[in-house]
Amino acid sequence: MYKVLNVRTESITKVRANFNKVIKEVRETHEPIYILSNNEPSAVILDVQSYKEIIERNQQLESELLYAHTSQRVQNGNSILIPAKEVVNTDLTDNPYANRSDEELFD
Repeated sequence: MYKVLNVRTESITKVRANFNKVIKEVRETHEPIYILSNNEPSAVILDVQSYKEIIERNQQLESELLYAHTSQRVQNGNSILIPAKEVVNTDLTDNPYANRSDEELFD
């Protein structure tokens, strides 16, 4: 049996029978409810605001990770830095990377 600590769990049967009540409770408490099927977690019900906060936090963490990887590559000296102005003003017909695959361009 899967054990979920400090969160509410409900059987899928009970949620199905009381769906409107469950949704109302989640909206009011902003606490998730784990839905169990055969005593195993199969879904989570979240209110919209909590879901948006999770998505925003995930996007923020992805940006921070990208920045950290970029900073590390710059510090390691493995990259050539090109000023943004030079990139913007570049004639795309002379782009040496135009015919390269994603595998060749990215780690």
